[in-house]
Amino acid sequence: MGRPKKCRWVETEPGVTFFKPRGIPLKSLEQTVITVDELEAMRLADFLEMTQEEVARKMQVSRPTVTRMLARARRTVADALVHGKAICIGGGDYRLGQQCNSCGQWVETAGSTTPPECCSCQGQPGDRDKA
Repeated sequence: MGRPKKCRWVETEPGVTFFKPRGIPLKSLEQTVITVDELEAMRLADFLEMTQEEVARKMQVSRPTVTRMLARARRTVADALVHGKAICIGGGDYRLGQQCNSCGQWVETAGSTTPPECCSCQGQPGDRDKA
């Protein structure tokens, strides 16, 4: 029996969770899935141009885990583009949260209607890199 998966930190759930080729009805397309945590790794590494070490620190996983997540996500996207498949984004082992501006600890934001406060220093969460 292997080790249990470590939960990954994700800042926000994606607003769009489905992509498909234009002009082909969804019911006639094969679907492939990218998990929310894999998308977050791609967002940080490919869109925000962070190194894998920075992505690993941000998501609180090891660098080899980030490498595996990126490889799976990129392979899935490439397969969908090459073979005309639909891409569904969902699932995965993740927690929604933001990093505290003051101390860098993660603050869980899932289901919260009010701005959360950091447990460690009572600071406000937000993107520490922008502070």
